[in-house]
Amino acid sequence: MPELRKTNLVIVAAPLNPDFEGDPQEFFDAIVERLEIQSPVGTNFFVVGDVEPSTNLGPWLRGGTAWFVFDETLGRYVPLDISESLPQFFVVSDSEPDAPEAEDAKIWIRTFNNRVVSLYFWTGVEWRPSSGIPPSGPTSDRPVSPLDLEQFFDTDISVLIHWERGDWRTVAGSPNDVKFVTSATLAEAITGNPGWEYIGEASQDRRGRVLGIATKDQGATPTASYTTASGVTTRASDDIAGEETHVLAAGEIEQHSHLVGSLTALNSNNNAYFYRVDDAETITTPAVIPPNYGQINGEGSTNGTHTGQLPAAGAGTMFITSRQISTAAYTGAAQPQQNSQPTLWLWCLVKI
Repeated sequence: MPELRKTNLVIVAAPLNPDFEGDPQEFFDAIVERLEIQSPVGTNFFVVGDVEPSTNLGPWLRGGTAWFVFDETLGRYVPLDISESLPQFFVVSDSEPDAPEAEDAKIWIRTFNNRVVSLYFWTGVEWRPSSGIPPSGPTSDRPVSPLDLEQFFDTDISVLIHWERGDWRTVAGSPNDVKFVTSATLAEAITGNPGWEYIGEASQDRRGRVLGIATKDQGATPTASYTTASGVTTRASDDIAGEETHVLAAGEIEQHSHLVGSLTALNSNNNAYFYRVDDAETITTPAVIPPNYGQINGEGSTNGTHTGQLPAAGAGTMFITSRQISTAAYTGAAQPQQNSQPTLWLWCLVKI
């Protein structure tokens, strides 16, 4: 039997009727029925409730969870100080605590310059920071009315997101970051990247273009401005240039010449014959290569066209040119050249 202690409780009993008759058990029952346990004035046990008692009724268990005791000086109930009986749950410090003893806290709240930096736990060997694993689930399980910067790992898109500026956004990336994704449709790209949008959403001029590196800020006198290598034009941020195809103007064509070959040695008479080689024709060139310079003097000679097959044209020097246009139209509209480099086209997104 545990040790018993004296208390202020008093056992009292009501008198037994003088004419009581009965066996021993009935006698015992009669005594128990007349017994009471009473206490002197001021001695109470405790009271449970949400309303604070106006007088000292002993310890008060407020709401069934918090202990209060009556303060005779203040004339009201005050919280019971049980700090001395509680173990130390946390240690708060800037520097790493020593290895905890059996009764020491196993949780360290690390601070720095009055800021809470991280939560550490004693592993039995060392202090290790909390991993901070966020909750996870499908898109439908995202928290309702989340707090700012509350995180969630969306298993439908396999992305860690947080609630920021009133919307779910990927934790990765900063505003105005740009990235390419291989999603087949733009809807898939946006769904898989909360907080991002198509880079050409608000500007048609941006759509379908290759991205380049700017070398200066916008404006006439930019703060940031870098020189470029020879042949590379400096471009401000958001400048647009280039075209997929281009028709060369006369001034853009490289200076060049067309070769005219001679099939016979240059001679001093005044006759010169020019011959056009068409498709599938064969020609006979002389065994000795003609010299590379000659002069033709007109001196009133009659020039014109001649018939006959090369080399059986009249006496004189015969020149040959490569194949020309075989129709009457010797000139035509210039055709555009393709400027697009080999390119893989992907959806391009910008973080907002």
